[in-house]
Amino acid sequence: MDLLTGRRSLRRWAVANLIANMVIVWTGALVRLTKSGLGCSTWPECDAGSYVPQPEAEWHAFIEFGNRTLTFVLIIIALGTAITAFRTVRERRIRVLTIVIGLGIGFQGVIGGITVLTELNPWVVGLHMVLSVGLIVACVTVVHDAFELRPVGVPRRLRLATQAVFWLSLAMMYLGTVVTGAGPHSGDGAAQRNGFDLSEVARLHSVTMWITLAITLWLAYAARGVRRLQRAALGVIGTAVLQAIIGYTQYFNHLPMGVVFAHMIGTTLYTVAISHLWLSATSEPELR
Repeated sequence: MDLLTGRRSLRRWAVANLIANMVIVWTGALVRLTKSGLGCSTWPECDAGSYVPQPEAEWHAFIEFGNRTLTFVLIIIALGTAITAFRTVRERRIRVLTIVIGLGIGFQGVIGGITVLTELNPWVVGLHMVLSVGLIVACVTVVHDAFELRPVGVPRRLRLATQAVFWLSLAMMYLGTVVTGAGPHSGDGAAQRNGFDLSEVARLHSVTMWITLAITLWLAYAARGVRRLQRAALGVIGTAVLQAIIGYTQYFNHLPMGVVFAHMIGTTLYTVAISHLWLSATSEPELR
């Protein structure tokens, strides 16, 4: 395999890896929203004595089993990405990240098992989402490296703003898992909730979002001389506004399933946007 062909192959694998790790968040949301979280009553088997749903099982079992099966697809894609990276490039970061992503996907399966065995404990379910966000960030980094997208040097204040947007966004999304743990979509009608007042944690989640959006708006204005960074900031603003519209719609309409699902799709898109922003800039050496 020549260098150019290998690089093209790596780019395809990297994009597939990113998309797959976004899609499994969507299917996981579908499991939760359809109350299929305990469709398979145990782990690693679906039911005692069988790794697959019985023909007479309810449709919840097949939704949960489908989500479990998708993990193996992700592992295959992650393995293909890692093998191609080791054959194609010498950069240590991209090689290490492809391995970390594969291990992370495997660990997701373990967390999924603990989720079932703890009967959908909301804190364990939230950990599932935290790891998914981390894997998407890693996948975006691999895409950047595969496409050789190098960060641009910017004044320190702009770099600090990108850092603030990224880390505040991660905090905001974690608070989103707390909101989910307080809400009605537990994944099963009998599952416990975390005990927080839904309105209070939703308000904290919202305030964090507005602070982050304000910083991003300033960044987009301040970076008008750095077009690549400004475009990345505008991408974050666009997805944040979309998420805000969906978020307020779901809250004031008592969390309809379709709108909540759209919010989960938006969460993955927002994660890609903040990761792209974070990776697009570095401090100019003389301004550090």
